[in-house]
Amino acid sequence: MIRVPHDAEARSGAADPEPLLIRSGVRGPCLLVEADGELTLRTADLLRERVLADMRGLDGPPRVVLDIGGVGFCDSSGLNALIVLWKAARGAGGELVLARPERRFRTIIERSGLDRHLIAHETQEQAVAALTGR
Repeated sequence: MIRVPHDAEARSGAADPEPLLIRSGVRGPCLLVEADGELTLRTADLLRERVLADMRGLDGPPRVVLDIGGVGFCDSSGLNALIVLWKAARGAGGELVLARPERRFRTIIERSGLDRHLIAHETQEQAVAALTGR
């Protein structure tokens, strides 16, 4: 798990109420990444770099499930990170899908037109099944 401090916390040592927590592991042939917190200018780069590094460690084309059920806020930097990850997975012959998006998050994706590329599933299990053909 990675915790990303905001600038003020890094300077003062104070607790940050909205870090981004990232957990990742392999579930069957899929990379499962869970993100909790805020996906913003301050945290998007870390998510992007962490998932890209994890994808490089996979055998074969990356099949990535990004569970965003715990993401309470996403700004344009966060959306950009998701697009970069989707393109990287596709460019390597794989796929990236989302799992458990909150309604607000789903609305942002739909209104931006990204729902044509960032396919969302209600559960992690449905997302894994979509990538594995089960």
